Amino acid sequence: MRNRPMLVGTACLLLLTACARPPLATLAPSAFPFPVDSVRVRRVADGALLHSVHSPRGPWAIQVLDVRLDRGYSARAVKGAPGAVGRAKTSELMRTLAQSCEVVGGVNADFFLFTPPGVPTGAHVSAGRVITPPSAKPVFAIDSAGRPHITTLTLRDPRTMVVDDPALATASLLPFHPLEAVGGRPVLARDSVIGDGVDTEGQASFATARHPRTAVGIANGGRRLLLVVVDGRQAGYSDGMTLRELATLMLALGAPDALNLDGGGSTALVYADPDSAGMMRLANHPSDPTGERAVGNALAIVRGCRAR
Repeated sequence: MRNRPMLVGTACLLLLTACARPPLATLAPSAFPFPVDSVRVRRVADGALLHSVHSPRGPWAIQVLDVRLDRGYSARAVKGAPGAVGRAKTSELMRTLAQSCEVVGGVNADFFLFTPPGVPTGAHVSAGRVITPPSAKPVFAIDSAGRPHITTLTLRDPRTMVVDDPALATASLLPFHPLEAVGGRPVLARDSVIGDGVDTEGQASFATARHPRTAVGIANGGRRLLLVVVDGRQAGYSDGMTLRELATLMLALGAPDALNLDGGGSTALVYADPDSAGMMRLANHPSDPTGERAVGNALAIVRGCRAR
């Protein structure tokens, strides 16, 4: 018996990866604060699972891309144009990004303007370059150490900057300058407390009515990211969620910090299908009659990228 600790230690040295990096847990129906009649799980990549959940309560059709950042993944803000203007479907953005990165998947990100088309309403930062300046609204951001945050950014130089202002190329942000950032609103949860704006953000029909929704959540002390979509506006299949229902879902999934992203017809979750050589697949059913909508930007999960 005295040799058992040494044997266990030796086994962990021989199987270091498995001992140090336990696999992601699959979501059981009991993990949800509402009845669930099915949970299907797909392994998208090492440390990345796609959960497809259906609940009769809404009814709700929910997709959760659950990713371990400590497997070498990072989050990337994706814009379908070199400047702020321009729109593209989330699936198109992921396919383009896959030419230079291993893409696990991604979701639509910030709310955007239709005039000029596709300009995100909050900050968009890609590879440290500010594409659109910050507003008073929160962002999901990645710092220089690769840690995820939900915060509010401001310009170090407070002067007003317009869309595609050349000065944005050298702009610096506070409280830190992110490597990547996309905007959203409102904060759904912070430190396991549901955000103040879930019942009051925007018009009442936005916050308290059920719509398709997209969210990002930070879990396990920043070592895990959750990209979540809930389909809506499809009677008998999925009604969508209120912001409070979405916040409750994010907390149940284990994300004490979560941010609402653009929803409605923009809601889309795309993943790299491991059974089709990484072909990008749409996991959910967008609500627009014409299918997936072109959006202003997206949030992707990647690794092994070539330098930009």
